[in-house]
Amino acid sequence: MNKKLNIITLVLIIIMFLYSLSSAAYYEPQEYRRSLLEIRDAERALNNLNKKVKEAESDFKIIDSKEVESNLEELERLYQEQIQAYQQKKDRRVRELELAITNRADQIRMKIIESKPVQLRAFWLDNGTFANLNGRSGVQKLLDTVQKANFNLIFPETFYKGKTVIPDNELFIQDSQFENWEGDPLKILIEEAKKRKIEIHPWVWVFNENTSGSPGLILSENPEWANKDREGNIVSYHDSTWLSPAREDVKKFLQQRYLYLVENYDIQGINLDYIRFPEEYRGSFGYDKRTVERFKEKYGIDPFELKSSSSNFSLWNKYRENLITEMVKETSEMLKDADPELLISADVIPGKDEARYRALQNWSFWLKEDYLDFVIPMTYTENLFSELSRWIKEDRKVIDKAIYPGISVFKLTPDQMLEQLEEVNKINPNGVSLFAAAHLKANDFQSLSEGIYAHQAVLPYKNKAVSLKIIQNFILKRLNLIKEKGGISNSALIQIRFYLNQLAQVDSENILDFDQYISDNNIELSKNIKKVLQNDFDYLNDIKRLY
Repeated sequence: MNKKLNIITLVLIIIMFLYSLSSAAYYEPQEYRRSLLEIRDAERALNNLNKKVKEAESDFKIIDSKEVESNLEELERLYQEQIQAYQQKKDRRVRELELAITNRADQIRMKIIESKPVQLRAFWLDNGTFANLNGRSGVQKLLDTVQKANFNLIFPETFYKGKTVIPDNELFIQDSQFENWEGDPLKILIEEAKKRKIEIHPWVWVFNENTSGSPGLILSENPEWANKDREGNIVSYHDSTWLSPAREDVKKFLQQRYLYLVENYDIQGINLDYIRFPEEYRGSFGYDKRTVERFKEKYGIDPFELKSSSSNFSLWNKYRENLITEMVKETSEMLKDADPELLISADVIPGKDEARYRALQNWSFWLKEDYLDFVIPMTYTENLFSELSRWIKEDRKVIDKAIYPGISVFKLTPDQMLEQLEEVNKINPNGVSLFAAAHLKANDFQSLSEGIYAHQAVLPYKNKAVSLKIIQNFILKRLNLIKEKGGISNSALIQIRFYLNQLAQVDSENILDFDQYISDNNIELSKNIKKVLQNDFDYLNDIKRLY
């Protein structure tokens, strides 16, 4: 009963708040002074918040009603005080209150962002940020922040450019950035993450060998391992050097190191990066001696004699694509033999078809054949509503494995990052990863912890039955909120709850689509409520379908 009263009270507060904004969000003074600009800034913040509050109310978002109510009341009080200060010619106070209002409006904006209860929330921990932690105390400090922001998975950069974060041994050379650490950096990270229930999936480079325009450690010792373009160059367009995927010694060298990590560390996954060719449109690679020899042996054709317009050029492309697939398959089988519970992922070019013609990376096939458990398309863009949405939506239509988009924090303002996360939550609520820790500031972690990651989330693949039950309860909260606001009849509520109970069962099959169900049962819902519930049931169905 108290909960119902709280929700009703919140609705009334929001209505009163919106009414006050409509009548007071543009103050007309009798005299004009420079400090009026501070009032205009405050009003701009209020009007922007007004839109967000309306959206939250319209979409029946599940939020902390008491906290929002308290903040809305305080914001209205501050705004009235600011107007009074202006009338009393207390310009310094007007400026102080403008800052207080805009900060409080930002806080409220975070509070009305819905936090999903089941999803992967990850970020890549780049080697520079990792090294700068300088030991266990730094790791603890970072992970305390990460835990507060309710992340549940980290991809630490572990093997890259022929170097590693772990101490020297017969297979690895430690990056000098870590030489002053006491103990094994990866082991320390794993131990501290485990205490906080955060999974660790080491991020390892595959065929990219260096990024400074010259050979790195691996090619300096093994120059014959280099991938080359038609002219014999080994440096690609972005100053990277690459290893040849056609060589068994290259594959063995890499796979031994990945296997060592699986066998010697308590990790939950391996994250493969650069498991592809350099991007084709900047210069085609694969013309090293071994790759060419293998193609000649198999097809009797010299790739140097092929023109891009010839019919056999597609054969050359497919051959090179298969070299990458061979590496994925062999690596997956080897690592899964060592640890059947290990999750293997890859960072991939966004767009399954685009990845093939851009980098000969057939990741949709890898998922289909169970070589990978999930992929992270690098949807690094500032273009929210075309590229980001298109990449994710198109691939989700045809792929029955988990996809977790990668968001480029380094390209975005804090507001843009939150906007992209909200958009991804609509079209891919089961998870996302942020690139990278170097670009995540204290304010970013705080904003996440106050808004979209305000509540802990269960990793969707951990326990399917538990995940379904959690989402079922989440949808029940939504239904109750809709009912309390008069948006659904008792009979419709009962019928939709029955549908939800059926759908949430792990072994339930052949359940009608939600739209078909409400049509067959003559359930009357407004267009908006239907859309909100359809999104919730799509979220639930994703967990059933993908895990």
